[in-house]
Amino acid sequence: MVLKLLKLRKTGVFDYIFVRVTAVIQAVYFSVITFYWLVNRDFNYQQFSGFFDILLIEIFTIIVAMSIAYHSIKGIWNVATDYLTQAQIGASARVLRPMVIGFSWFQALGLIFCSFFILG
Repeated sequence: MVLKLLKLRKTGVFDYIFVRVTAVIQAVYFSVITFYWLVNRDFNYQQFSGFFDILLIEIFTIIVAMSIAYHSIKGIWNVATDYLTQAQIGASARVLRPMVIGFSWFQALGLIFCSFFILG
């Protein structure tokens, strides 16, 4: 199992581990933002904007945007392939499953694009 993970092939083990890693990245990011907010209770827009102008925070924001995109695509893919089946909802699954998965890709790519556009 570990050898499959070290080869970085697209296996179930890789997906399982990487989804957990993206969840930890997101948790750390939002913990940092929450900590900043709790320490600076009476901050204004300039302080908040200055916080996001820090290069490390900008890089971390891009990484978090990509981790959210990967995490959501994998989650929607799993839900769609498990529950949007012909046995569950009938013949409409052939149309509905690709639409749901395609829309999740559209949202994820939009999130990454907007992150790069907004952060410059």
